[in-house]
Amino acid sequence: MRKVFCAAGLIGLAAFSLSHLTNHDYLWSGMRETWFRGWENPQIDDFEFREYVRRIPASSNPQPWPKGSRWGRVELSAEAESWHVEHQSASFLVIHDDSLVLETYYRGHDATTLTNSFSMAKSITAMAAGLAVGRGLVDEQALLSTYIPRFAEGSGANLKVQEVLQMRSGITFGESYKNPFGFQAKAYFRENNRALLMTYRPSNEPGTLFDYQGGNTMLLAEMLDVVREGNLASDIADNLWGQMGAEHDAFWGLDGNPESGAVERAIAQFYATTRDYARFGQMILDTGAWKGKQLLDKAYATRMITPQNQLNSDVDADFYGYQIWLGRTDDGRAFSMMEGLRGQMIISVPSLRLVVVRTGYYKSQKNKRQLPVECYDVIEMARALL
Repeated sequence: MRKVFCAAGLIGLAAFSLSHLTNHDYLWSGMRETWFRGWENPQIDDFEFREYVRRIPASSNPQPWPKGSRWGRVELSAEAESWHVEHQSASFLVIHDDSLVLETYYRGHDATTLTNSFSMAKSITAMAAGLAVGRGLVDEQALLSTYIPRFAEGSGANLKVQEVLQMRSGITFGESYKNPFGFQAKAYFRENNRALLMTYRPSNEPGTLFDYQGGNTMLLAEMLDVVREGNLASDIADNLWGQMGAEHDAFWGLDGNPESGAVERAIAQFYATTRDYARFGQMILDTGAWKGKQLLDKAYATRMITPQNQLNSDVDADFYGYQIWLGRTDDGRAFSMMEGLRGQMIISVPSLRLVVVRTGYYKSQKNKRQLPVECYDVIEMARALL
């Protein structure tokens, strides 16, 4: 038995050493956050594992959501409640005409709980890009090589910033959320995201095909670090979070020690409360404005939620804008959706003056008109309360 334990120890030591030598040491932290907790991949409650984050301070002028006339008078149907239990929801919040209609929490979460945005952070990164566009620091129609020179030659020479915003770069990074050796796992757990990006170039002609790849978002973040001082967290803190009256601090996970130049993981790891997430949805609904004050350039905010095929004749995707999903309800009402891995959703339906936020631990793989079927479910739940 002693020999068995010794052999197992030697094998473990060899594996640990090999992982460091091959730059796969991130696998150990990844397993601790996922498999050792019974999950296949990251979960919304993994903030405790973030060693390095940047804080986005609560507003010095917090603006709690007012309670609307239906607050306390409406409730979810039994069928809707069963849906939330079955789908392992953490929160569900409905805002109509800038006021709370309903707010409910599950699985021990409450109004102060911070949860992981997952890919909703992509939309937040696009907002940071919009801030740079509004300041004249970035031109969406410019070549990406204008800001990131390594794309000046070869297959990336014709790649435009707008095509990166629209996930039409033609670069195949890999988007598997289960492969521990894939691009996404490395981007989520490994240090030095910028080094991870260096070798990637378009394998298809840029601009011709929509292909959802998180590496595009990381390129946008790299571009922003070229054209302005600061970082993604300060972009949001200085220009959006405080102005929107956020009641709680938010945090953005980093890819290492900030003293060594670490950057935000632009594809995920933005942590905030459900009520504060809703502020992004309200701002999108109001085309980049908050209570009449324009925070995000209005023309850019409009393009952000414009289907690609309306801006570009050489693409037919009508369900995606600038790092944000777009759809229509069964009765034809347009909506936009910031969406994340576990069915995190911030949905804006302008024609109804409706914002819906859902967070949770589970999302099915079923789609309807290119979008997760769950988004249509939660919109109808919200509409039933109006």
